[in-house]
Amino acid sequence: MKYEIKTYQESFLEDQYEVGKEAIKDWLFEAQTPVKSLRETYSQPGFDPTTRFYAFIDDKMIGYVLTRVLGEIDGVIKADLSYPRVLPGYEDAFDLLYEKAIEELKKRDAKVVRSIASKQWPNTIEAFEKLGFAYTSEVYRIFNLETGKFNIDDKLDMKGISEFNKETDFDDVVEFFVRTRGMKEERAMQVMDIIANVYPEEFFAHILLRSNNKIAARAVCTRMSDDTGNFYYFGDEDNFDNPIITKMIAVLKEKGIENVNAFLTKDTLSQEEKHLKLGFINYGEVSRYEKEI
Repeated sequence: MKYEIKTYQESFLEDQYEVGKEAIKDWLFEAQTPVKSLRETYSQPGFDPTTRFYAFIDDKMIGYVLTRVLGEIDGVIKADLSYPRVLPGYEDAFDLLYEKAIEELKKRDAKVVRSIASKQWPNTIEAFEKLGFAYTSEVYRIFNLETGKFNIDDKLDMKGISEFNKETDFDDVVEFFVRTRGMKEERAMQVMDIIANVYPEEFFAHILLRSNNKIAARAVCTRMSDDTGNFYYFGDEDNFDNPIITKMIAVLKEKGIENVNAFLTKDTLSQEEKHLKLGFINYGEVSRYEKEI
């Protein structure tokens, strides 16, 4: 088929979302970024629309690939490349998008291109290996918990556990950010404004644990899809136990959320054993692959 390749335009966002959602519908533990989030990301300073390529046939978007030049890393200019997303029936556009992306990255003096793949994302590893990419490292490990299989213990001591309320907890969470994450207060206020006022619908659950009149830990579950959320824990690992997780699961069950994912990196992999004890199942890793160009 004869395709027309175009670079990013804001009017593409709705179609990009639909194409991406269809292209990765069989991927586990991954979801297409919503249009609202895409629009915000693509409006940030430094965004380069000429590094996003879209394939069309008869004015219909059938695929796209995203790239980003990272600059010099370990003495070499590297670039990120997404796995090209194409609609079923248009698989021949995959190579065309990939080749267009590599052509542009070479013009920008990139010497190494990197991407991510997983056994949970069908054909991604095989496709990259066929293109000459090689495994370099683990990016994060995937864990999943089915909320229906989590037994809620009504006898647990839930002292200090509560759901986030922006009217009463906003300033306390700002203080938690400043104290535990080293944020400047202005930046912490901006982050909290996004959480509480810009994207509140993206938070399925936001649970706080207080100790000595301060927030000691937070458990957050953000939207991945209508029935699946991504779980993040912030705070001292000694507080990562049944009460705060039980409260979160209770909230999620009330909202009909069936699955909770957790993605542990090398910085949080120390939490693995606690995730497993709570009922999370390890589904392997998302890996980085690289290729010299």
